[in-house]
Amino acid sequence: MQFGYRYKLKPSRQQKATMNRWLDMLRSQYNYLLRDRIESFDQAKAPRLGNYCDLKSKSEVCPLTCSVSKSHSVGYPWKSNKKNPRRTAYEAQSSNLPILKKERPWYKTINSTVLQQALRQLDVAFSKFFKGESGYPKPKRRSRFRSFKYSPGQVKVDGNRIYLPGIGWMGFFNSRPIPEGFNVKSVTVRRKARGWFVSLQIEDKSIPVPPLKARDEINPERVKGCDLGIKKLISISTGKMIANPARTKSFKRRERRLKLRQRAASRKKKGSKNRSRSYSKVASLHERITNNRNAYHWETANKLVDGADALIFEDLNIRAMKSRCKPKPNENGGYDSAKPTLRERNGQSAKRGLNRSISNAAWGELVNKIEAVAAKSGIPVIKINPKHTSQSCPKCHHTSKENRKKEKFLCTNCGHYNDADVNGAVNIKIRGLKKLGIDPTRRAP
Repeated sequence: MQFGYRYKLKPSRQQKATMNRWLDMLRSQYNYLLRDRIESFDQAKAPRLGNYCDLKSKSEVCPLTCSVSKSHSVGYPWKSNKKNPRRTAYEAQSSNLPILKKERPWYKTINSTVLQQALRQLDVAFSKFFKGESGYPKPKRRSRFRSFKYSPGQVKVDGNRIYLPGIGWMGFFNSRPIPEGFNVKSVTVRRKARGWFVSLQIEDKSIPVPPLKARDEINPERVKGCDLGIKKLISISTGKMIANPARTKSFKRRERRLKLRQRAASRKKKGSKNRSRSYSKVASLHERITNNRNAYHWETANKLVDGADALIFEDLNIRAMKSRCKPKPNENGGYDSAKPTLRERNGQSAKRGLNRSISNAAWGELVNKIEAVAAKSGIPVIKINPKHTSQSCPKCHHTSKENRKKEKFLCTNCGHYNDADVNGAVNIKIRGLKKLGIDPTRRAP
């Protein structure tokens, strides 16, 4: 079984400077190798008949000066293995690290495995792109490159001290001791607005991961249908509701404070120290809001998993829900984007507040946390099609827009009355049970 623990570090001033310098060098190396891969792909796409033009420099390139591999040109493409002599892009670029340290001796100060893990990060980004899991890899800005990793077995933990190779021993806030029998599998050091943090992935192979409950072991009465919302974060099919912390006074006060800090920071002179200090305060408040939201999400996840045999959610396309409204055509059938009232006419101004509320609720992060907690108990999390879940009657199955009016649900066919969100959660539960192949009327043995 695996767990993730995160601690706040207490580095010295010299250790902070070392880690900041490492991040700058690693980011430069990442962007350089990314550019090498992109140029190699562009050359592979170009025609091979005679001399052709490099897509970026627009200079003549011939097959002799082209890269031997289609995915990289940095590093040696061959290895001694006779069965599979060609190196992968990661292996070839990794073989170039000794040359890099000779040409740029300052890279010797970085731990060798940290350099290799940065290359692995680039390789994973391309793997996800080819699988369709993410977009095309882009160069990293300084604000987006904030972490580096160590290989297993290098980092030592002794009480409230941790040893990072190349940096040394430093203290950390041991808020949650590592259980006995667990070994550190991976270590990630990350810079945030409120300091430096270390994330430890620990593992104990002697503790098996509990298997998911079989269909015969699931009691329909202990299955919870969950409807995500704005005013109520989650409405459960049992009738209970979990409040949204973004609707509380404390969150609104922090949001107001954040708005004032952003306004003050934007008025500072660009490039000045006052501007950087102001934006560091903005980032600190953003992080505090995120931490409070994450803590509430974990608490909510544990509440939902407690006493449940299965959890059922809607399969929402959150990105599409937050997309911009389509512009309305003018009298001639075209689109006049120069009109200042276009946003008001197509409803984008009103939708902007809804998009902000969806982002503050962080439905995707909440469901991911619920899935992580449920997996530890062997509880399945099912996702169903959300079509007409808020307009359908669970008693007579009559579906109509007239059934729902804001937060009230009243069936126009049979007269069934309920809270609209709870009614949607009941419909979600019924669809989830059908997807599992369980009869909703079945009783536990």
